[in-house]
Amino acid sequence: MKLLIITQKVDENDQLLGFFIEWIRLFSKKFEKVTVLCLEEGSLALPDNVRAISLGKDKGAGKLRQFLNFQFSIFNLRNNYDAVFVHMNPIWVVLGGWWWRLTGKKIFFWYTSGGVTAKLKLAEKFADTIFTASKESFRLPSKKVIVTGHGIDTELFKPDFSRSNLDRRTPRFDLGGIKILSVGRVSPVKNYETLINAAKILKDGGVNFSVTMVGETALDSDVRYLASLKFRIKSLKLEENFSFIGKINHKELPKYYQSHDIFVHLSKTGSLDKTILEAMACGCNVLSSNDSSRKFLKDESVFKEDDPEELAGKIKNLCGAGCRREFRDYVLENHDLDKLISKIYATINDSR
Repeated sequence: MKLLIITQKVDENDQLLGFFIEWIRLFSKKFEKVTVLCLEEGSLALPDNVRAISLGKDKGAGKLRQFLNFQFSIFNLRNNYDAVFVHMNPIWVVLGGWWWRLTGKKIFFWYTSGGVTAKLKLAEKFADTIFTASKESFRLPSKKVIVTGHGIDTELFKPDFSRSNLDRRTPRFDLGGIKILSVGRVSPVKNYETLINAAKILKDGGVNFSVTMVGETALDSDVRYLASLKFRIKSLKLEENFSFIGKINHKELPKYYQSHDIFVHLSKTGSLDKTILEAMACGCNVLSSNDSSRKFLKDESVFKEDDPEELAGKIKNLCGAGCRREFRDYVLENHDLDKLISKIYATINDSR
């Protein structure tokens, strides 16, 4: 069986989308041939039975040219694929759905976001099956939805056993203070103000800590938001406590989870984010105010949204907790990438 994959970017060095390279590699083990259409093509090393084709955004092509390249490609490649797997962006399901329906190509759609748009509603009509990580990650009522869990590469995201012992849960805060981490796009929906206000409370209480923020800005509004965060940090005299790392290679992420004590997750999307699961796969302690996290985390690991006092208190309460084997076990059981790809393949294969 041959598969067409459509995704935004194929670049193993990209912080946000680099993970998808491993998806493609695992799909290549299941399917006879895999063709990937992407807006942008970057650094990649793919198996022999995989062909990646850029729609031209990386070469400066405008939206019209990208659209024409897309329509030409799905027609010209029609004999090279039996089914279609669209990753995240509903517009491609909408733009290609008419052709795939006409030619009998089954459409499989992966979507994990709390937002509901007109494009998503149309995509739901065209898709044969919709995969999502959690109930909160696809909020349209549909009988087509299959909740699969996320796909975390647990061979990449794993504890650093040379630094800690998961069984003894060794405290690690006595050398350089509490090391706090946040990972993700810097945007208002991430609610970093709460973390900054909690940091002020910790400092006023005499707690020794540092905060590392890993992530980039994507929009002009995000750039302005980042500037406002830095201004607030300066006004509260917290410059020495905060480090902004910016964009990093996806493969570099594990060392940040492994070298920090607590991962703080403040996203207001409502859907289940990959970053908290990556942290858990590395055995890192996590604190989250996200609604979806309350379903699998105990009270000690959750706090109320927009409540810096509770967040500061939970951070202090976790002192000495050490690494958490149960967190990694949860990810292995419910969000392992190998298991996810096997579920998706089985559904696609059974549709023939």
